[in-house]
Amino acid sequence: MLPLKKVVLFKHGVGHFEREGQISGDTSLDLHFRTSEMNDVLKSLTVLDLDGGLITSISYDSTISLADQLREIAIELPNTEVMSGLWSQLQGAQVAVEIGPNTVTGLVMGTQILKQAWGKKERESFHLSLLVNGNTLQSFDFMEIKQLTLLDENLTQDIQHLLAVLINTKKPDLKKLTVFFKGKGERTINLSYIIEAPIWKTSYRLLLNENSPLIQGWALVDNTQDEDWENVNLSLVAGLPVSFTHDLYSPRYQPRPVVQVKTELAYAPPLSEPAVETYQGLADEDLLLDDLEDAELLDDLGDYSLELDLSSDREPPLRKRAIKPAALEHSIPIHTRTVAVGDLFQYQISHPVTVKRQQSALVPILQTHFSGKRVAIYNRELCAHHPMSAVLFHNTTDLTLEQGPLTVFEHETYLGEAMLNTLTPGAEQLVPFSVELGCVISIEPHSDQQEVHQARIRYSNLYLHYYEEELKTYVIQNKTERDLDLFIEHRFNPGWELIDTPEPIERTAHFYRFRVEVPSTSRQRFTVTEGIERKTIYALRNTSRDQLKLWLEKKYIDKKTLRLLEGISNLLEQINQFQLEINLIEQDLNTIFKNQERLRQNLQVLGSTQEERSLRERYLTALAAEEDKLAQYQIDIQSLRTQKDTCEKNLQAQLSSIELNVKL
Repeated sequence: MLPLKKVVLFKHGVGHFEREGQISGDTSLDLHFRTSEMNDVLKSLTVLDLDGGLITSISYDSTISLADQLREIAIELPNTEVMSGLWSQLQGAQVAVEIGPNTVTGLVMGTQILKQAWGKKERESFHLSLLVNGNTLQSFDFMEIKQLTLLDENLTQDIQHLLAVLINTKKPDLKKLTVFFKGKGERTINLSYIIEAPIWKTSYRLLLNENSPLIQGWALVDNTQDEDWENVNLSLVAGLPVSFTHDLYSPRYQPRPVVQVKTELAYAPPLSEPAVETYQGLADEDLLLDDLEDAELLDDLGDYSLELDLSSDREPPLRKRAIKPAALEHSIPIHTRTVAVGDLFQYQISHPVTVKRQQSALVPILQTHFSGKRVAIYNRELCAHHPMSAVLFHNTTDLTLEQGPLTVFEHETYLGEAMLNTLTPGAEQLVPFSVELGCVISIEPHSDQQEVHQARIRYSNLYLHYYEEELKTYVIQNKTERDLDLFIEHRFNPGWELIDTPEPIERTAHFYRFRVEVPSTSRQRFTVTEGIERKTIYALRNTSRDQLKLWLEKKYIDKKTLRLLEGISNLLEQINQFQLEINLIEQDLNTIFKNQERLRQNLQVLGSTQEERSLRERYLTALAAEEDKLAQYQIDIQSLRTQKDTCEKNLQAQLSSIELNVKL
């Protein structure tokens, strides 16, 4: 196997492994991978002969399990008495037996056990029986045979394959991949591939002092392979390259359509009628079409043509047309699309690294001074009454610092732990590591709703604008003997604005971050005021006269607008009065309809007596009078609706014409 030269570990769970070494002439190289790694290897394997040789092919073990492969092989090797057990299975194989100075060639008939006298005891001896020259049966004692040679090359290959399968059963999860090379002389081979690998991790130590704080970084690397990484070039890469799994190892089969032979019913012997009239000049094409039962069969013939022999009763034979092969291109262009998925950064370890198989290692990646200061940060959601001691970390190194845990020391004293986010060069981060018990912070909340500051009339509505304010006062009591550089993280209300408050130094996704200097042994207050503009909407057509007077008193409207709105109120009263009269008439209409229904029912039951005829005339007279009322009511309703519609149009026109904007 080529020696491992370079290992590149990525943060998304893969590793790039590069091997390089020397070969000579036509040869092959074996690599072994776990079954779970084969898809990644087949997707990424790259082999280069750097001195002009050729890579002829790459073979690899199939997906068939070793147990299934052994079942497919007819030959079995027993654990004991291998010679006799093997030759008993090779009946019919041609072999050469070397006994003394002679060599006998024949076909294996089988083996037998013979008992021979050995002093006072008997011993068993194994004999091989051969058919020599096709007619002579000879037996040879295994103890006297110097050499047995298989003369059947296929059988030899089967036994070699059996031995290869048996040796692979020792490590059933390993699959062998063989690269075949062709060339002359000594050559350098470079081989690389990507397989799944554990994610590398980082951890940091922060040493605080007054002059120049120091940061030290370590990478945690895991070698889960069955091979030592001996003095390899190690690189650690972070970022988001595109990576995925894809099954290339399993065989694929494309389902094909099933075509069934068309069957026909058997026919009874036909009886031909005698000819009455003879026609000449029947076209060959007509004969052909008559013989074909289905026009679709013409499509099935494809590039075949029919030769017709009208003088013969035999069916015409099929003759295939010659097809000219298309010109083949010498090469197929490969189109590749690359996508930018983010910036990658890597730690290139300057010295060779050794990590033993199935072991892990801490690899130093960083040790340098940085710009930083000890501060305090208060976030009520993290700690309600105390701020956190923190480091204002400014990445003045030339490296991007990957996310990882950080342990803080000061003057050889352990202070606490924190998590460092990914930091690019020049970026800053507040890194809290312990609770600052020497400082106590409490919050005094307060809410306020101010008076209306603007009144607007538009789109037939009155809009009253006012401010709603929310105040939080942070009461800070520093009990320590040192000044505190305090950061206050205040969760802001989305859509609200700061009012009469110092500008924050930063804004995160959910917090304003204010910076306050708090002297030693002092008490200080810091107020954050947020406000938002609210508005109340009144529909003018639903406004009463009392409401109008109140608006005038509050100076939301002026006297001119009041007169216009009073005119609108008059129109609304008229519209309401018209609607009331329409409702009363419709009630009378319903009463008349019900009375007419009663009269019609009574008319249906009246007979032809004198009294009944008199009553009928009376009912008819009442019906006629009510019909006159109905006609008049319909006229009255139409008139009222017309007047109401006129008022509605006037109302809408007046509402649309009123506009007002008053600052209070």
